[in-house]
Amino acid sequence: MKQQTNPFFTVSVASSLVGVTPQTLRKWEQHGLIYPIREGRSRRRLYSWQDIERAQQIRYLVIRKHVLLRDVRMQLRLGAVRKVPTLARGDGRRGAPLIPRLALAIPR
Repeated sequence: MKQQTNPFFTVSVASSLVGVTPQTLRKWEQHGLIYPIREGRSRRRLYSWQDIERAQQIRYLVIRKHVLLRDVRMQLRLGAVRKVPTLARGDGRRGAPLIPRLALAIPR
């Protein structure tokens, strides 16, 4: 049996990595914005790294750019968001974009 090399995350772990609630990830799935795989008979949602990155892009568009959910898919197709940098895990701001903090770290 081939050993799996790519990690998959449950909805609770994925939501903490992205910085949203599990209900928000489920809502984005209902809107067709992310597509987690379903595992076995329990149909548990499993998110890959690509799903996590896409969810971070969706979060950036919705929270920072105030894009409506119905317009997010079009924005992602147009490439309006590239890879959104995130903060390290122990900084207290889960999944927040790095840009504002980076500006504070640069000496003037």
